[in-house]
Amino acid sequence: MSSFVKRRGAVTIKGTRASLHSGQAILSSGNPSLDHVFGGGFPIGSIIAIEEDKYANYSRVLTKYFLAEGLVNSHSTFVASLEEDPVQLMKKLPTPVEDTEPERTSQNQAPEDMRIAFRYNKLAVVDLEQKSSTQLGHFFDLSKQIDESELTKHDITYWDGTDCPDNLSKAFTNPSFQSLLDAIHLKVKQPQFDQSNSEVKDKNLLRICINSIGSPLWYDQNFPSDLVKFLTILKAFVRNTLSCCLVTLPTHLFHHLEGDTQRMYDRLIDQVDCCIALESFAGSDKETNPVFKEYHGLLDIVKISALNTLAAFVPETRDLAFKLRRRKFVIEKLHLPPELGDDKDERGQKKVASMGMGCASAGGGGGKLDF
Repeated sequence: MSSFVKRRGAVTIKGTRASLHSGQAILSSGNPSLDHVFGGGFPIGSIIAIEEDKYANYSRVLTKYFLAEGLVNSHSTFVASLEEDPVQLMKKLPTPVEDTEPERTSQNQAPEDMRIAFRYNKLAVVDLEQKSSTQLGHFFDLSKQIDESELTKHDITYWDGTDCPDNLSKAFTNPSFQSLLDAIHLKVKQPQFDQSNSEVKDKNLLRICINSIGSPLWYDQNFPSDLVKFLTILKAFVRNTLSCCLVTLPTHLFHHLEGDTQRMYDRLIDQVDCCIALESFAGSDKETNPVFKEYHGLLDIVKISALNTLAAFVPETRDLAFKLRRRKFVIEKLHLPPELGDDKDERGQKKVASMGMGCASAGGGGGKLDF
């Protein structure tokens, strides 16, 4: 008997396709650069974590991309947040653009006569932006907000913690975790998100976005255990449905907690499938460092799991940086400027250029040359 098993036909949903690396069904994050970092997109049935930057400015931008991509593809959306009103978060989503962004950027390249020397005219312009050969998602203009009338045309569920029960949960000390899990479970058990339900023909994808979970509004005496338990149960919901969850974690605030925060962090990373960390230069010494003048922060790939495959995707490089332009968020390969040398020696005195010709060596003093 042959050991090969015929693969069952995958459910075709708008805005998804099979990964070129693993065959796993993936969806776009809404940002082409971020899709390329993860090998084409986010796997369906996975939990993606973003470690927020210090002021959560850039992590919120990636959250908007994720939600805006869902609206373009008519995916169902579940938005949860205690930090800000989820309704206001949806109203600030960017608008999609019709034209292709790579073609526009290629037209804005420097002309050929601006090269350093004529011998380089035939060489292609180096593009450090992370791009994929196969485009899955759309392009969005961050300078323009979506029309509020568009939100009424989509299936959007909001959770802001106002309907939390006063009675204590048996599983959680903080009732907000139980209330959020109940709301998510009520949504994911709908038949259009059940892949095994053959009676429903019109399948759809659910995008779950939990903004800044783990902020001080979630703190209580048993917060570390509750958060790990919450992610464990949430993973079971996402794994068995046609859904994908994006959570943002303010891990830079965890050092204020009591106990072993490193062990807590390791347990949280174990419960997610993929994780990236954003380090903003705002308010740090790197903001004024000329080495990083072209970037707004660094992006660190913390974890990429092998989901339904034997080997996880290996990115081309882990030296990544990001910049926020007026219209888009770009992730590029970290490119440091060439070192021009230091004009001071180790004692702090100014160096004097040495000449290899006779007059320079005959001077002896290393000062001005006397002819």
